[in-house]
Amino acid sequence: MIGYFSRQALHARNGNSGQATALFLVVSCTLMAMVFVSIAVHNAAVARVSCTNAVDAIALNAATWEARCLNLIAALNDGVTQCLRVIRWICVVWAALAIAAAFGVGLPAFLEYTRTARKLISGYWKTAHLLAAWSEKIHKAAPYLVLGETVALAKKRNVLGVLYPLNPMGPHDGKNTLELHLEPGPPIHLSDAMAPISSALKRIRKIHFLKGAAKKVASLLGGALDALLGGGKGPIRMLVPEKDFSQRQFVRFTGSQTVPHLPIPLLGKPKKDRVFAASEAEPYGGGSAAMTWKSRLTERRAK
Repeated sequence: MIGYFSRQALHARNGNSGQATALFLVVSCTLMAMVFVSIAVHNAAVARVSCTNAVDAIALNAATWEARCLNLIAALNDGVTQCLRVIRWICVVWAALAIAAAFGVGLPAFLEYTRTARKLISGYWKTAHLLAAWSEKIHKAAPYLVLGETVALAKKRNVLGVLYPLNPMGPHDGKNTLELHLEPGPPIHLSDAMAPISSALKRIRKIHFLKGAAKKVASLLGGALDALLGGGKGPIRMLVPEKDFSQRQFVRFTGSQTVPHLPIPLLGKPKKDRVFAASEAEPYGGGSAAMTWKSRLTERRAK
């Protein structure tokens, strides 16, 4: 082959242009083939990078929506905590007025505040129950929201794939169910938040040397507490992350994209291939009432 090109070069120097044309065609076709192959390889590499980026974005988006739902539940839990804190401070003021009224000081103010306190405590306790009920609804709706957002983004990125876990209503076993791995926390009773006024009532009843005013205060307090504590609403149980939350709360997306082959000569008939990629993400960094949940990509877990 080297001798052939050497002879062609000699013919070209002697003015035999026809021989030079053959040399030019061979060299040109070789260079063009190398250029076309390079373009095809680059096109495939770009497609793989594009698919990987799209799959990463979809997995991260799913984890981000889980983090948003966790932040919303944490905000509702914080609202429940604030309601209980307000109830406790109402009872602190109420207890101070009750003790003063038992000694004959400020009885009209105590009577007026008792009517107001009953309404306020009842309203805040109902609000706390409502916030806890909303967090349960978000807990149930979160898997469907994640699935819907995943489908929408996959369609936008032109990716065909599947999210794992996929089942939004499977058994709570931490394996194949797409859910927020939360569990009800310890029960919170209204009596816990009203401990200051309950303690004040017990102390007033133990004061034997007080008569008229103390008896009236104790009677009013006893009736008000019985009405509030016997209102029919049970304890509140806020949703908190499970102990093994970090091991169970993750999403994995596996998908593929079509590679549009370029109509390059000498490489055969153009066809469409698919490239595959997988990515995993998780929410992290928050708490039962800490609205600091974020999302991040993680390494693929061992099966």
